Amino acid sequence: MSKKIHNKQTNKNNVYDIQGGDKKFMKKSTKKVINVAASAALLAGVAPIAGVLAPTAAHASGSFDVYNVPTLSSTSVSKAQGGVALGRVKVNIDKFTLNGGNNTLTFTLPQGFEFPTTTNGTTTTFDQFNNTAVTATGNTYTFVAAGGANTANIGVNVINSTTAQIVFNGTSNQADDLEILLDMKQIVSTGPSSGDVNVNFSAANGSGLPTGNVKVATVVSSGQVAVEARDTQSSSNNFNFNLRVTESVAASLKTGNAIKLKLPSGFEWTSRGTATSLYGTLKNEDLNVALNGDTATISAKATSQTASSFDLPLTFTVQDEDKAKAGDVTATISGNSSVNVSSLVVGTYGQYGGGVTVASPTTVVAGQDEQKIGNVVVKESVAGSFIAGRTVTLQLPEGARWQSVYTGGEGTTGTTGSIDTANGLVTPNVTYTGTDGRTLKLTFPTQNTSNKAGSITLKDVEVAVQPGFTGDLNATVAGSQGLTGTVKLATAVSGVSLTATNATYNIAIGTDNASIGDLVIKEGAAGALTDDGTGLVEVLLPAGVTFGSTPTVSVTGGDLRIRNVSVDTYNNSGTQGVLRFYVDSESTTASTITVSGVNLRIDRTVPQGDIVAKVQGDGAAYTAYHGAGSVAQTWNSSYKYAAQAAIATIGTAPAGETDNAVKAIYTIGSTAYTVNGQTRTAEVAPYVENGRTYLPVRYVAEALGVSQANILFDKPTSVVTMIKGDRVVQLKLNTNQLTINGSTINMDVKAVTKANRTVLPIAWVGKALDAVIQYDAAAKTVTVNSK
Repeated sequence: MSKKIHNKQTNKNNVYDIQGGDKKFMKKSTKKVINVAASAALLAGVAPIAGVLAPTAAHASGSFDVYNVPTLSSTSVSKAQGGVALGRVKVNIDKFTLNGGNNTLTFTLPQGFEFPTTTNGTTTTFDQFNNTAVTATGNTYTFVAAGGANTANIGVNVINSTTAQIVFNGTSNQADDLEILLDMKQIVSTGPSSGDVNVNFSAANGSGLPTGNVKVATVVSSGQVAVEARDTQSSSNNFNFNLRVTESVAASLKTGNAIKLKLPSGFEWTSRGTATSLYGTLKNEDLNVALNGDTATISAKATSQTASSFDLPLTFTVQDEDKAKAGDVTATISGNSSVNVSSLVVGTYGQYGGGVTVASPTTVVAGQDEQKIGNVVVKESVAGSFIAGRTVTLQLPEGARWQSVYTGGEGTTGTTGSIDTANGLVTPNVTYTGTDGRTLKLTFPTQNTSNKAGSITLKDVEVAVQPGFTGDLNATVAGSQGLTGTVKLATAVSGVSLTATNATYNIAIGTDNASIGDLVIKEGAAGALTDDGTGLVEVLLPAGVTFGSTPTVSVTGGDLRIRNVSVDTYNNSGTQGVLRFYVDSESTTASTITVSGVNLRIDRTVPQGDIVAKVQGDGAAYTAYHGAGSVAQTWNSSYKYAAQAAIATIGTAPAGETDNAVKAIYTIGSTAYTVNGQTRTAEVAPYVENGRTYLPVRYVAEALGVSQANILFDKPTSVVTMIKGDRVVQLKLNTNQLTINGSTINMDVKAVTKANRTVLPIAWVGKALDAVIQYDAAAKTVTVNSK
């Protein structure tokens, strides 16, 4: 149908960049690459990180690259444990910077860090390198020259515990750049403050050497341990998973009761596997893992020297089925190590089975096809619950059909929309059962073999809805897999409504020209009246009632367009009037049609009671006229009316009315009323709202002889019951349900209260209490006559 409702680049900061000079680009491809004097493991996969914080001299040239910025604890390992490693810094000295003079580049460690073997005031000089890596106080400095630079004249002086110099004696680099790597991997931590660790580089004015503060580490007050449950399982008994433990800095995982994982009631730990080191110094043999009932304790035998990460296999089981709760198994995390979470889902527990859910039911429109329902999820409670060959069925109510069946009829397979699968389940086969096609059947071709509870999701599946069907659209769940229950797919709303501005107009039998006021047809949603098919909309009168003239039909709200208005008799019956018009263009805003100047002819054969008009035609009730024959025929025969309402009343009193008849007169806005001439007082006055005249039901019932004992109100159910002879009337507040002797009638309004008294439009009061009601607009009175 057309227009249906549906719903790193290397971070290198040149000092000139900061000070306003020209940006430096990579030199010619033949330039020699510095061979960083560090292990391959330290270099692998590490992208340079910019670390220059601020230059100190406007004359400086070149730049710095930082290859890693480690995070350290303020309580990091001591010298005896090998010291800490700061970030590796590469000093880039641009071509032409060195002219053969005597220059020095001084670098100073920040407070809280020292070189490992130097005493203040002592100078150690290294002046012969021959292009090889040289170690000074445990730290490696590598010089590689290009373009004729003489590295034999470059040396390192360690001045004191925190200061060292690179000395250039008669060295020049006229042909190409010179690059120097400082690998500070053995630095003593003496208790630094938290924050950035910056090494300061300084040089004499005019040297041309780069200067500035370079960030080489970050210090945190204490390290944290991140824990993560990986490869968790759903099961009805035994569970396996990998606990990944990752230190933010060295020594984050403490000794003793470092991390404790406590399982919920009904579960206990059973075993541990061999830990796999991902990086760092912590290995399986460095760990203490203790399992004691529902508590697992994990700690380090000795704290790590570098930040470490490892995967530890753990298993647990159901110890007491009476205590174990179905769903996520959540372990509580505690211990003397700082951990990133306080709880961790380590598995999913349940008995074999599953369920069907719809997270977000949609809204669908009665009388329309191609209506999307909410996504339907069919999920196992534990892995392996769904067996090959077993089925899950979803049966729609009589008021709906699966779109595939509505379009294709019996024998259709597959579905509109799509089917997503997860965690090992494969796409099921989709067929339909029953001659009416209301039952969708999912057949699982294979059993789920994964460790996770599998699921399938029916997405964007469509249904067709019969005219007049409103309320919850629920599917009944069944099938050989053993799933049961119901699931709400959508809420169905009326496509159109029909009301009369003077529904209580009283007409005598045999009247040839009764002007009853206006009829109003309202769309329940944009596009509810459709131009698909023929676009025909009919307002059908009951037998014996015809239109005396062609009324005016106009769109008084919204952007719907209509054409070809006419009146006729239905199927050439001659006695059943019908008003016809066609939808020329569907609305984009829910629209209103007003039928004004309605005149009726009432045949003498018409019985007393309401004149009920009905709205039909494929423009208003599309699904009753199109689609597969068996579906369309069923709805066309029984459910083709999109809306119906009483538009007037045949009020001639029957012959043989008795002398004890009751005549009660009520005045709009007055609490005083008369019963057979005697004045009484009500607590609620009649009133007019939205063109409808409302009466208090209790006082009408009492006027008609219903005793107070026979007027009952059940507060828990909000049901009003009135007993008049053999007539039992019930009204459920805030609904449109009127029940008379067990038969339920859907009113066009809801029963409401005013000043704690139930009120209804006068037409429905008469219907409920079997009375004839007349309204005098000039006198503003309502007369109630008993039958």
